[in-house]
Amino acid sequence: THSHGPKGEHAHEDVSFTTWLDFRLATLQAEAVAEALIRKKPDHRRLFDQNLQRLKSDLSALDLAMREMVRKNPTQPVVASHPVYDYLAKGYRLNLKSVHWEPDETPDTEQWIELQKLLQKHAPKWMMWEGTPKKETVERLKSLGVKSLVYDPCGNAPQEGDFLDVMHQNIENLQQAFL
Repeated sequence: THSHGPKGEHAHEDVSFTTWLDFRLATLQAEAVAEALIRKKPDHRRLFDQNLQRLKSDLSALDLAMREMVRKNPTQPVVASHPVYDYLAKGYRLNLKSVHWEPDETPDTEQWIELQKLLQKHAPKWMMWEGTPKKETVERLKSLGVKSLVYDPCGNAPQEGDFLDVMHQNIENLQQAFL
Protein backbone atom coordinates (compact mmCIF):
# COMPACT_ATOMS: atom_id res chain seq x y z
CA THR A 1 0.00 0.00 0.00
CA HIS A 2 1.26 3.44 -0.92
CA SER A 3 0.08 6.83 -2.14
CA HIS A 4 0.83 9.17 -5.03
CA GLY A 5 -0.11 12.40 -3.31
CA PRO A 6 -3.27 13.65 -1.62
CA LYS A 7 -5.67 11.09 -3.16
CA GLY A 8 -4.95 8.56 -0.41
CA GLU A 9 -3.45 5.11 -0.19
CA HIS A 10 -3.99 2.27 -2.63
CA ALA A 11 -2.34 -0.96 -3.76
CA HIS A 12 -1.46 -2.45 -7.15
CA GLU A 13 -2.10 -6.03 -6.12
CA ASP A 14 -2.66 -7.48 -9.59
CA VAL A 15 -0.15 -5.30 -11.42
CA SER A 16 3.11 -6.84 -12.56
CA PHE A 17 5.79 -4.16 -12.64
CA THR A 18 8.77 -6.16 -13.92
CA THR A 19 8.42 -5.13 -17.55
CA TRP A 20 12.21 -5.25 -18.01
CA LEU A 21 12.18 -9.07 -17.81
CA ASP A 22 11.04 -8.97 -21.45
CA PHE A 23 14.26 -7.67 -22.97
CA ARG A 24 12.43 -6.09 -25.91
CA LEU A 25 10.43 -4.00 -23.46
CA ALA A 26 13.63 -3.22 -21.55
CA THR A 27 15.07 -1.89 -24.81
CA LEU A 28 12.07 0.40 -25.28
CA GLN A 29 12.44 1.59 -21.70
CA ALA A 30 16.15 2.29 -22.25
CA GLU A 31 15.33 4.32 -25.36
CA ALA A 32 12.77 6.37 -23.42
CA VAL A 33 15.25 7.02 -20.61
CA ALA A 34 17.95 8.05 -23.10
CA GLU A 35 15.53 10.47 -24.78
CA ALA A 36 14.65 12.01 -21.41
CA LEU A 37 18.34 12.35 -20.49
CA ILE A 38 19.11 13.98 -23.82
CA ARG A 39 16.31 16.51 -23.24
CA LYS A 40 17.79 17.32 -19.83
CA LYS A 41 21.45 17.32 -20.91
CA PRO A 42 21.56 17.85 -24.70
CA ASP A 43 25.30 18.53 -24.62
CA HIS A 44 25.82 14.87 -23.53
CA ARG A 45 23.78 13.43 -26.40
CA ARG A 46 26.72 11.59 -27.96
CA LEU A 47 27.60 9.82 -24.71
CA PHE A 48 23.96 8.89 -24.07
CA ASP A 49 23.60 7.57 -27.62
CA GLN A 50 26.80 5.51 -27.35
CA ASN A 51 25.74 4.00 -24.04
CA LEU A 52 22.26 3.32 -25.37
CA GLN A 53 23.66 1.46 -28.38
CA ARG A 54 25.83 -0.71 -26.14
CA LEU A 55 22.90 -1.44 -23.85
CA LYS A 56 20.61 -2.24 -26.78
CA SER A 57 23.22 -4.67 -28.08
CA ASP A 58 23.45 -6.36 -24.67
CA LEU A 59 19.67 -6.56 -24.32
CA SER A 60 19.35 -7.96 -27.84
CA ALA A 61 21.84 -10.71 -26.96
CA LEU A 62 19.85 -11.57 -23.82
CA ASP A 63 16.63 -11.61 -25.82
CA LEU A 64 18.14 -13.96 -28.39
CA ALA A 65 19.50 -16.26 -25.67
CA MET A 66 16.06 -16.49 -24.05
CA ARG A 67 14.33 -17.21 -27.36
CA GLU A 68 16.83 -19.90 -28.33
CA MET A 69 16.58 -21.54 -24.92
CA VAL A 70 12.79 -21.66 -24.90
CA ARG A 71 12.71 -22.82 -28.52
CA LYS A 72 14.39 -26.08 -27.41
CA ASN A 73 11.34 -27.05 -25.35
CA PRO A 74 8.58 -24.44 -25.81
CA THR A 75 5.84 -26.29 -23.93
CA GLN A 76 7.98 -27.07 -20.87
CA PRO A 77 5.82 -26.28 -17.82
CA VAL A 78 7.43 -24.15 -15.14
CA VAL A 79 5.99 -22.82 -11.90
CA ALA A 80 7.05 -19.50 -10.42
CA SER A 81 7.12 -18.81 -6.72
CA HIS A 82 5.83 -15.31 -7.25
CA PRO A 83 3.68 -13.47 -9.80
CA VAL A 84 6.51 -11.14 -10.89
CA TYR A 85 7.28 -13.09 -14.05
CA ASP A 86 4.26 -12.10 -16.16
CA TYR A 87 6.25 -10.06 -18.68
CA LEU A 88 8.94 -12.73 -18.87
CA ALA A 89 6.32 -15.41 -19.51
CA LYS A 90 4.43 -13.38 -22.10
CA GLY A 91 7.53 -12.08 -23.88
CA TYR A 92 9.09 -15.52 -24.27
CA ARG A 93 5.89 -17.57 -24.38
CA LEU A 94 6.79 -19.56 -21.30
CA ASN A 95 4.34 -22.19 -20.13
CA LEU A 96 4.40 -20.66 -16.66
CA LYS A 97 1.96 -20.64 -13.75
CA SER A 98 2.56 -18.73 -10.53
CA VAL A 99 1.89 -19.15 -6.86
CA HIS A 100 2.70 -16.48 -4.28
CA TRP A 101 5.49 -17.75 -2.04
CA GLU A 102 8.41 -15.88 -0.53
CA PRO A 103 11.84 -17.54 -0.63
CA ASP A 104 12.64 -16.67 2.99
CA GLU A 105 9.35 -18.02 4.38
CA THR A 106 8.17 -21.59 4.84
CA PRO A 107 4.97 -22.18 2.86
CA ASP A 108 1.96 -22.99 5.04
CA THR A 109 -0.39 -25.95 4.58
CA GLU A 110 -2.79 -23.96 2.41
CA GLN A 111 0.04 -22.96 0.05
CA TRP A 112 1.20 -26.59 -0.29
CA ILE A 113 -2.37 -27.67 -1.08
CA GLU A 114 -2.63 -24.91 -3.71
CA LEU A 115 0.65 -26.08 -5.26
CA GLN A 116 -0.42 -29.72 -5.32
CA LYS A 117 -3.61 -28.75 -7.17
CA LEU A 118 -1.50 -26.79 -9.65
CA LEU A 119 0.89 -29.73 -10.10
CA GLN A 120 -2.02 -31.99 -11.11
CA LYS A 121 -2.88 -29.70 -14.04
CA HIS A 122 0.48 -28.16 -14.93
CA ALA A 123 3.17 -30.77 -13.97
CA PRO A 124 6.32 -28.61 -13.86
CA LYS A 125 9.72 -30.08 -13.11
CA TRP A 126 11.12 -26.69 -12.05
CA MET A 127 10.11 -23.81 -9.81
CA MET A 128 11.56 -20.33 -10.34
CA TRP A 129 12.33 -18.23 -7.27
CA GLU A 130 13.18 -14.55 -6.82
CA GLY A 131 15.88 -15.51 -4.35
CA THR A 132 17.31 -18.64 -2.78
CA PRO A 133 14.48 -20.55 -1.07
CA LYS A 134 14.70 -22.16 2.33
CA LYS A 135 16.34 -25.59 2.35
CA GLU A 136 13.28 -27.36 3.80
CA THR A 137 11.09 -25.90 1.05
CA VAL A 138 13.54 -27.08 -1.62
CA GLU A 139 13.56 -30.57 -0.11
CA ARG A 140 9.77 -30.80 0.07
CA LEU A 141 9.49 -29.61 -3.54
CA LYS A 142 12.01 -32.28 -4.57
CA SER A 143 9.82 -34.90 -2.92
CA LEU A 144 7.05 -33.72 -5.26
CA GLY A 145 9.37 -33.96 -8.28
CA VAL A 146 9.98 -30.21 -8.56
CA LYS A 147 13.50 -28.75 -8.52
CA SER A 148 14.26 -25.13 -7.65
CA LEU A 149 16.16 -22.42 -9.52
CA VAL A 150 16.66 -18.71 -8.91
CA TYR A 151 15.59 -16.15 -11.51
CA ASP A 152 16.20 -12.82 -9.82
CA PRO A 153 13.90 -10.13 -11.25
CA CYS A 154 16.50 -7.52 -10.22
CA GLY A 155 13.99 -5.03 -8.88
CA ASN A 156 16.77 -3.31 -6.97
CA ALA A 157 20.45 -2.68 -7.62
CA PRO A 158 22.27 -6.00 -7.10
CA GLN A 159 24.79 -6.35 -4.28
CA GLU A 160 27.37 -7.50 -6.82
CA GLY A 161 27.67 -6.72 -10.52
CA ASP A 162 24.91 -5.03 -12.45
CA PHE A 163 21.58 -5.73 -14.12
CA LEU A 164 23.21 -7.44 -17.10
CA ASP A 165 25.23 -9.74 -14.83
CA VAL A 166 22.06 -10.75 -13.00
CA MET A 167 20.19 -11.42 -16.24
CA HIS A 168 23.04 -13.54 -17.64
CA GLN A 169 23.02 -15.58 -14.43
CA ASN A 170 19.23 -15.91 -14.65
CA ILE A 171 19.44 -17.32 -18.15
CA GLU A 172 22.17 -19.72 -17.09
CA ASN A 173 20.00 -20.86 -14.15
CA LEU A 174 16.88 -21.23 -16.29
CA GLN A 175 18.62 -23.27 -18.99
CA GLN A 176 18.44 -26.40 -16.85
CA ALA A 177 14.63 -26.26 -17.06
CA PHE A 178 14.71 -26.36 -20.86
CA LEU A 179 17.18 -29.20 -21.46
